[in-house]
Amino acid sequence: MNKKSIIAISVLAVMLIVGIFYAIQDQQQVAEKPIIEENDENSEQLPDEAIDEQEENNEEEDIEDVVLERGKPAPDFTLQTLSGEKASLSDYKGKIVLINFWATWCTYCDEEMPDLEKLYNENKDDDFVVLAVDVGEEESLVRDYIEEGGYTFPVLLDSDMKVSRNNYYVSAFPTSYFIDKEGNLIGAVPGMMTYPQMTQILEQIRNGEL
Repeated sequence: MNKKSIIAISVLAVMLIVGIFYAIQDQQQVAEKPIIEENDENSEQLPDEAIDEQEENNEEEDIEDVVLERGKPAPDFTLQTLSGEKASLSDYKGKIVLINFWATWCTYCDEEMPDLEKLYNENKDDDFVVLAVDVGEEESLVRDYIEEGGYTFPVLLDSDMKVSRNNYYVSAFPTSYFIDKEGNLIGAVPGMMTYPQMTQILEQIRNGEL
């Protein structure tokens, strides 16, 4: 394994009424984000060829280690949106941010999308935003999918997979991260969430319980 894939990260499991919420604390672990309970039944792995390609790219570049720690600033990034503009995570300070890493080929992502749209529409005028980060796909493919589904939340394109793989250690889809209003990391949820889970987590964040 590439030595740069060793990071300081662990996962603190927070029991929810409707599921398990994973928060991240500082500890030496490998880059494949360790979780306390496997969630294979509602997530899909990144194709092997895509992983191999990204690892080759990583070896050719000088990639700095990224530490994910609960309560510390989440790694900032800037990506192109489907509207052709650039958007950064830091642009959304003052809002609770749900970063959802997904792909059009992912069955569980497809099932989760309508609930993300519902959550976004119900809260977008308050203190919440969904950033749907598509990983490793062509813009035209993503655009067709979003338009067909009628989704209105911001969609960002991680075409080279650098943000998802190098900054947030995503290896399966969907994977979601919650960021607080100050831009600090709250925690991650690997696998598909249901609408009740999403609303429960958002309510707990607003109440200062997470």
